Amino acid sequence: MPTVHPTEYACRMTGPETRYLDDTMQDRQGAARPDTGTRIGVAGLFRVLGGNLFLSSLLLCIPFGFVTHFTDQPDWLVFIANFFAILPMAWLIGKSTEDLSAHTGEALGALLNATFGNVVEMLLCVAGIRRNEISIVQCTLVGSILSNMLLVMGTSFLWGGYNNPPPKKMTYSKVGAGAQSTLMLVGVLGLMLPTIYAFMMPAGQEILDISRGCSTLLLLTYVQYLVFSLKTHKDAFEGGGEDSDSDKDGDDDEDAPDMDACTSTVVLACCTVMTAFCSEYLIGSIGGAIDRWHVSKEFIGIIVLPIIGNAAEHYTAIVVAGQNKMDLSLGVAVGSSCQMALMVTPFTVLAGWVLDRPMSLDFHPFQVTVLLLAVLIVANVLKDGESNWLEGSMLVTAYCAIGLIYYCENGEGTSGLQGLA
Repeated sequence: MPTVHPTEYACRMTGPETRYLDDTMQDRQGAARPDTGTRIGVAGLFRVLGGNLFLSSLLLCIPFGFVTHFTDQPDWLVFIANFFAILPMAWLIGKSTEDLSAHTGEALGALLNATFGNVVEMLLCVAGIRRNEISIVQCTLVGSILSNMLLVMGTSFLWGGYNNPPPKKMTYSKVGAGAQSTLMLVGVLGLMLPTIYAFMMPAGQEILDISRGCSTLLLLTYVQYLVFSLKTHKDAFEGGGEDSDSDKDGDDDEDAPDMDACTSTVVLACCTVMTAFCSEYLIGSIGGAIDRWHVSKEFIGIIVLPIIGNAAEHYTAIVVAGQNKMDLSLGVAVGSSCQMALMVTPFTVLAGWVLDRPMSLDFHPFQVTVLLLAVLIVANVLKDGESNWLEGSMLVTAYCAIGLIYYCENGEGTSGLQGLA
């Protein structure tokens, strides 16, 4: 009969009695074994906050964001305060969702990750739709996809190549990467068809009906992707890296949740509610920020706003790439792009339908062209199942070129890109 460590046995049990038993055994064993298990209540939350002091310090911006809004401060100050207030809440939403998923079954955990993984972007888009800032919402959706595919994945390849020089290889599953690349092409097709239709044959209600129908199809495609990646072909999205087998035992300890289910739920609920308020204040102050900084709405939507919801994911993808866990890194970068294209974008169209706003898939022709070219570049990079630093540099260069165009665009009158629509 195999010997089971008493602490390991206690961790397999559930309930408050188990936690007490686990803590008691660790006290008896002293400092011989590091404390890597889940903590109950506030202790778990403090452990998370202590793990990233920079993002934790930004929590002080939350009351500042409320104060600037209710005291009628300049719009640019309201924008900055709420921008930095949402950053740490996006991180906590992601962390609490991850820990809560660890305490649930596989199906429920997958549903939680799919629902709350992009909740910040959803809240920003809903706030923009409520204020009829349709162009800002569309730019934010395109910008989130581009930043994940080009900036995040490119930086991950760069950092991974630096930390894993030859003869080490950074490999990943061809099946998983190929499926995600194809899904992105399908997502771009869903955006391009309504855009081209509206550009060639301007219409009113027809384009809304087409967009709502395409959005429903994209959502169904995303559900099929979840079944494919989490059930029928789960192994294709897990293995691949050189060090995946050697690190398997270490990953078990690293993946232990920091917060229990109750604490994770409370943190998730509180941060979601606070993010909803801050998103409203942020979107409402964009006009003043644009006038103050002399930039276009497109630059704010495509370059600036995606940073809010993706900052924590950017950090995670880059760190795990440095550890040569490329499947996990791609799951964060490209997987998040798939979520944005196949779940969040259709969700915003349906949300606009509910709120009686003309939110459609009629994006700007230049935006969908850039999106198509980016997806084709990424699909070509991922086709061989191996990455290197040069590919990362090319992806980052492509993102910088796109950002430069939107930074130089003034967005005024018909001289800007928006005036061509």
